[in-house]
Amino acid sequence: MEHRQLTADEQLAIFAMEALDETSVCRRELKEIRAALALLPWGLPAVDPSPQLKARLFERVRAWPAPVAEPASVPRMMDFSLLDWQASGHPGVSLHMLRHDQATGTITALAKLQPGATYLSHRHPGGEDCLVLQGGFRDRRGEYRAGDFIYYEPGSEHHDIQALEGDECVLLLVAHGGMELLPS
Repeated sequence: MEHRQLTADEQLAIFAMEALDETSVCRRELKEIRAALALLPWGLPAVDPSPQLKARLFERVRAWPAPVAEPASVPRMMDFSLLDWQASGHPGVSLHMLRHDQATGTITALAKLQPGATYLSHRHPGGEDCLVLQGGFRDRRGEYRAGDFIYYEPGSEHHDIQALEGDECVLLLVAHGGMELLPS
């Protein structure tokens, strides 16, 4: 590798760059200039790539491995036994109300079901979001465990919710528009 002596202009440029790095005002201005320069390409007209380039790009993208979806999980950070649980009037089911929006009827609550307990038959006029925080339950659509998120569409009815054996089932529920109890 061959080394050469820097010209006076090159030495001056390096000195100026080093000086810029040493002052906060210059650093801030340099950062602003770099941000403005980064936007310049967006002002250029769009150009379609050649068919050959486009084919090569798509081939490279197809060669990438497909992403693996990891199931969402909720870490156990809360001691649910410390909450103020209210009896629901149904054996083995307790509730901890978080919010009730009087204007929309939306209810946000935690529900706790003892292993094997079943929940009252009900309907959700506006749908329901359900996140299993602990334990699990089953219904006509499947079996769900801690970390699973389930969305029930508006008008959905539940006649067959049962907590799984093992840990108590704790659910975070958002009942949009509330819920209507159905005859059992």
